[in-house]
Amino acid sequence: MKNILRLTILLSTITYLNAQSNWQYLPNAPIGSWRIDDVFFLNNQTGWCAGSNGQIHKTIDGGAHWELVYNSNYYIRCLEFVDDSVGYAGTLNNKFLRSTDGGLTWVDLAASITPSPAAVCGISIVDSLYAYAVGAWDTPAILLKTTDGGNTWKNFSMNFYASALVDVFFTSRDTGFVTGQSGQGAVILYTTDGGETWEKKFSSGVPGQFVWKIQRVTNECWVGSIQTFNGGRMVKSTDAGQSWTTLTAPIPDMQGIGFATPHHGWVGGYVSGFYETMDGGESWEFKDFGGNFNRFYFLDSTLAYASGVSIYKFADSTLSSISQPDRPILKDDGFMVSISPNPTVSFLDIRFHLPVLDNLRIGIYTMDGGFIKEIYHERQLQAGEYQFQTDCSGLPAGAYFIGVQRNLGLYTRPFTKT
Repeated sequence: MKNILRLTILLSTITYLNAQSNWQYLPNAPIGSWRIDDVFFLNNQTGWCAGSNGQIHKTIDGGAHWELVYNSNYYIRCLEFVDDSVGYAGTLNNKFLRSTDGGLTWVDLAASITPSPAAVCGISIVDSLYAYAVGAWDTPAILLKTTDGGNTWKNFSMNFYASALVDVFFTSRDTGFVTGQSGQGAVILYTTDGGETWEKKFSSGVPGQFVWKIQRVTNECWVGSIQTFNGGRMVKSTDAGQSWTTLTAPIPDMQGIGFATPHHGWVGGYVSGFYETMDGGESWEFKDFGGNFNRFYFLDSTLAYASGVSIYKFADSTLSSISQPDRPILKDDGFMVSISPNPTVSFLDIRFHLPVLDNLRIGIYTMDGGFIKEIYHERQLQAGEYQFQTDCSGLPAGAYFIGVQRNLGLYTRPFTKT
């Protein structure tokens, strides 16, 4: 009897291990000019992805094949669909798009919204009538809301609560979270009245940080990624987002975060790689897989997709045996920044080469990542050579760095004030 019991347990264990999902490359998936920023699936077959090259691709076979359905010159940051026909896409180019034919054609809604949104970085669709969107990572902080299926939208200024917003997740028509940045650092805000009022549920207390992405793993367990220039962090809630704990994470430029269960998850960022945890974020292991992660989208604990340089799939390992294709993991578009003199007594001369239209925020930070002040901020800056000076005479003597954030990455340049 004991032998039969042991055999039953062994067979159950083997069956479980064989059914384990893992991350796989999709050979036919699109590749972004820099990154694919977002991926969304209605079900296990139908999904869309979009990113920096202005393209939207669609799959109807779970990611095995993708069709280019829309091509533009916009930077598409986010997208989400109500059903097979109706969807929304947010851009960093003063456009907020709506499709009613599954993504084949899109109409700009921004001109009909007052004030017109400069950028939309996150979308959360509740049902066929209610949806929310937020922006922008490089300011201002706004919340868009529709209650009539996208025909009209209300634009709420969120400047009282935050300086920039990146992600949004509503669990019902009235209840939801937004994430981003305030003067006190990375922030998570919560509403129960459809965005009329907000309660701060988390603040990192370190100016310059963002809560970049948020994910509901279970009804009680939520996770979020913190983007910073120094020292990796994530946040986790075990009480449905009412309180949050900060955990050490393996990378500072963390954007994408995805957990299959409260214990098993992954994080990735611009250039820092891909890491896995098996203990809820207490410890992490580097995995040589993919690159430039921004969004993880889980349909359930065994099926998910992630967007980065390409689209990656988390699925049962018995479904296919897909080897890594011969493709770049990270891309360098030629952005360059230099500072002089270094060390400096007073002024810093900052020069940068911008290869593409972009949004830039440049600030001065302490070496441990503490934000001191913003010295440059431009939206929709044309490609070209740029130069400006900033006065550092008021800084105490010591070591600092210039931190540059753009649509396509984070960059630092250390300097010494004497």
